[in-house]
Amino acid sequence: MIKMHTPRLRAFARSEEGSMSIEAIIWIPLILIVLAATFSFHDAFRYKSLNIKAAYTISDALSRETDPIDDAYLDGMVDLLEYLTRSAGPYSLRVTLVNYDGSEGGAGYVAEWSQVRGDFIPMTTATLSTLADKLPNLLHNERVILVETQTDYQPPFEIPGLNEAGLFYNFGFTRPRFAPKIVWAGA
Repeated sequence: MIKMHTPRLRAFARSEEGSMSIEAIIWIPLILIVLAATFSFHDAFRYKSLNIKAAYTISDALSRETDPIDDAYLDGMVDLLEYLTRSAGPYSLRVTLVNYDGSEGGAGYVAEWSQVRGDFIPMTTATLSTLADKLPNLLHNERVILVETQTDYQPPFEIPGLNEAGLFYNFGFTRPRFAPKIVWAGA
């Protein structure tokens, strides 16, 4: 047992005024809310990072292909997205081969083909123009593979603004590495 040497310490230890319990009632819920919010934001940013890495991994895998891409390959990429993000889903994936027409009177960015899985709709040249400021500068007739992913996220604690639509939408682009372009098997 600790021996109290001063009268003030003894008086403080024996105090039963109740101000400590009132402060605890005020501060403990606030501290728990801050801890829950911190945990939720940390988890959300971790999940966002996993989604970005998954989009670039899929984009890199596609850029190394020299054989035509088919439905089974794209379904495998969705399985890879599921594995890398470790979420409950649903998962959406859109792969678009983008060509740049820089000739005089050229159309600019052109969607050569686009394949989707999940909630996306196929990318057209008209809808590609909305992403033109996010695409890299390309030379005439140069191509990039645009990969877009989207997954749902349920935070461990409901935090306003953390679960809005499109929060976990990512896209990445890569130039084909070993061939001038990747080919869709059905085209």
